[in-house]
Amino acid sequence: MAYFKSFSWFTAQIIVVIVISAFATILMAYMLKEIQHKIKFLPIIILIVLIYAVSKELYLPGLIFVLILGLFLGNLDEIKHLNWIKQFHPEILNREVHKFKDLITEFTFLIRSIFFLMFGFQIQTHELLNMNSMVLAFIIIFIIYVSRYYFLTLLKISVQPLFYFAPRGLISILLFLSIPTSNLLPVLNKALVTQIIIISCLMMMYGMMSYKPQIEIQS
Repeated sequence: MAYFKSFSWFTAQIIVVIVISAFATILMAYMLKEIQHKIKFLPIIILIVLIYAVSKELYLPGLIFVLILGLFLGNLDEIKHLNWIKQFHPEILNREVHKFKDLITEFTFLIRSIFFLMFGFQIQTHELLNMNSMVLAFIIIFIIYVSRYYFLTLLKISVQPLFYFAPRGLISILLFLSIPTSNLLPVLNKALVTQIIIISCLMMMYGMMSYKPQIEIQS
């Protein structure tokens, strides 16, 4: 009975968030199309953060809202034939979305740079050289890349260089920090997470440096 109640509550949360996300996404699209002021993207970003923060305060899965908004804005070309989408003038909205993506890309790069700078300051030498967690870190890395190779071959996608692009960074740290101290396992410690992040980043760096794209010469 307790499991059924928990599942029902979880399902209700998902439905509520999807409904709220649908209305919020339409509102964002309307704002992108209608706001003519030079400052238009920053208020939208603030509104997104606000909706996410409110959903977290209400114990709702706020990341679903971010996911739905991203799916909508990233696939306008695929859904622009729908009648209700035409009311937003997809050609205008698509142009504004590209500007919004450029701003988000630069903003994301800034956040990642600051994060990894702070992460570098917090890394301790004994954490990198902790042999107790090093073996488990390599096992986890092995599982990550084997599963990545399997899915790339299953989908018939070129293994090079995507095989190496599986870094663990910002999200891994945030998820690790969000785990309550009472729920932490003894084997899951900061040294293990740090080693996984460093090894995966080194793998990505090797893939980027070793990959040489073939340039087609047109005759």
